[in-house]
Amino acid sequence: MSSTSSIADIKLNRRSFVLGSLVLGAASPLVLSACSSSNTGGSSGGGGGGGTINWLTWSDHYSQDQLAKVASSTKITGHPKLFSDNADAFLQLKQTGPQFDQVSADALWVKKYMESGLIQPFDLSSIEASSELYSMAKKFDFLNDPKGAIGYPFSWSTVQIYYNPAKVKTPPTSWDSLTDPQYKGLIVAENIPTDLMAIAGIATGSKSPYAQAPDQISSASNFLGSLKPNIVKLASQNNEIVSMMASGEAAIGISNLGTDIRVKNAGGPEIQAAYPPEGTIGFIDSEMITAKGNNSALVKPFLNAMQRSEFIVENFTTNWRPLFNEKAAKALTADPKTAEAAKRLYMTDPERALTMTLKGPAQDQQAYTEAFNRVFGA
Repeated sequence: MSSTSSIADIKLNRRSFVLGSLVLGAASPLVLSACSSSNTGGSSGGGGGGGTINWLTWSDHYSQDQLAKVASSTKITGHPKLFSDNADAFLQLKQTGPQFDQVSADALWVKKYMESGLIQPFDLSSIEASSELYSMAKKFDFLNDPKGAIGYPFSWSTVQIYYNPAKVKTPPTSWDSLTDPQYKGLIVAENIPTDLMAIAGIATGSKSPYAQAPDQISSASNFLGSLKPNIVKLASQNNEIVSMMASGEAAIGISNLGTDIRVKNAGGPEIQAAYPPEGTIGFIDSEMITAKGNNSALVKPFLNAMQRSEFIVENFTTNWRPLFNEKAAKALTADPKTAEAAKRLYMTDPERALTMTLKGPAQDQQAYTEAFNRVFGA
């Protein structure tokens, strides 16, 4: 696709969602990145006394004002700890045991958490806020287990290239074009080794970006080596990409849907999107209840408060990527101030998420991490 294509023109690969998406590394031009009833899951109504939820997550899953309001109404205080790569969060939870009560994750990572005994299934319908979700979001195979739901669906997005035309004379048109020396010191991307290795795999011709063979991993690492001089920073969170593009510290960002609006709202320039013809990655993320968290019984009432449509509306108008709350989508489209953006950025079209092959853990996570570190350091 040309760099001037609209978001609506992204060509997505249509595959059998339930049967095909669970095959790690399945060939696709678009690969999606990030996430039984249990008495320890708590109730949706209140969970008795208050307490603190320790939560591994990303910065765009909450706001401080939201946490304060939820703490006031439920007496449950959310204490987020941020991570970048799903692999890092998985390792943290595995090593710390009961320290965390809730964790966010992308797509097939949820299955890996479940298979590793790190999370617990729960009755999704017992969380009253789930009635606000699109019905299709409750049926994701990778968020369900025979014993119950294993993830509460939250948001989704493809990842694409954004650039400032005032600073970039020749717009990037592909992943490969980002290695051009003219972009030296202009690019910002999130510090997510697994996903950057996947993008590098796509750029070098891999049809299985999360299941690359050793020679493909080597080629991907070489690509990142060529890209490195052009990287001004590997950001810890997506909101840092926005701030750097708004301030002019970076002229090109590898980022989620809606980054153009976020940069403009932050006082930055008009930026444009480029959709790599080689394909890209993306995510469907969710919230999980840990198996051994000291306060995991508080997670369901906490989620019930956090996932209400009024907060999801605020999240969309802050982060501008689609979420799975249908009630919020209806409110956004009913408001003339947000209707156009809600439709353009797929709040009203959650089915579009089903057209993408899901991202999972790298087939050889250690090899991916080592290859990344050879370029960018430990």
